[in-house]
Amino acid sequence: MVKNKLVKKNSIPFLLLAVVHVLLFVIFAKRSRQKNIWILLLSNIGMAYLFEYPVLNLFKAYAYKPYILKKRAHDQILGAIFSQALYVPITATLLTLYEKNRYWKLGSTLVYYGVERYFLHLEIYKAYWWKPYYTVFFMNIYFYISDWFHKALNAKKEWALMIAQYLSTEVIGVTLLYISAVNRKVRFGRGIHHSWGEHFILAPLYSLTRSILLVKNSTKPGLLPRLTMFLGSLVADMLLERTGLLKLRLNRLWNITFHAVMIIISRILYLKIRQKK
Repeated sequence: MVKNKLVKKNSIPFLLLAVVHVLLFVIFAKRSRQKNIWILLLSNIGMAYLFEYPVLNLFKAYAYKPYILKKRAHDQILGAIFSQALYVPITATLLTLYEKNRYWKLGSTLVYYGVERYFLHLEIYKAYWWKPYYTVFFMNIYFYISDWFHKALNAKKEWALMIAQYLSTEVIGVTLLYISAVNRKVRFGRGIHHSWGEHFILAPLYSLTRSILLVKNSTKPGLLPRLTMFLGSLVADMLLERTGLLKLRLNRLWNITFHAVMIIISRILYLKIRQKK
């Protein structure tokens, strides 16, 4: 009974914020006539993921405690996904789309500062060496990067289009890997008793590397490049299994489906991002 109360107490703030942000994005995205909303959002999520990887996965700056999933490592990463895939990127995207000035940016940052302090008070978020004022500093920079990157996308700068595709591919790939890990279909790390912490260090590196190859492959038309990438991905996974760094559960269906889906998605993103160039 106590555990159920703890789950409910910890989960509600995370879920409530998620619902509010998604609703705000749906409402205001519909009002905006800009065509690259989703690409900007995925790019902003990708930038947030890249920031979160060293800060959380490698150097353990803080810990989220939504108590939604049973395994602590999975639950902590889920809290990070709420923050870095919903709360902050959605706000950055909306501020950029509606060209809000520095006062809106500062005000939004202070709201998140207050949320962070409140989460600390509720003990559903724990800071180790991270300080709330770091959030104020880095989030303001992040909002301006979103503005700058959006302008480059609208101007069809090749480097921006390429980075947008890479970040979008990375977001989808690493999220699918996370879902697969929660469902025990994939796990990275050496040895039988390796920790999930090791998995969440290696899995993003795997996804970051694969995304580079996927983006490069997606520029080539025709079926042959897709097939070559698909077979190469399967061979690479087999080699990782041989070294003991990758463990695939049940059967090869997940492995085959994952690679096929990511290859198709990467090609679709390439065509979508560069349409009407």
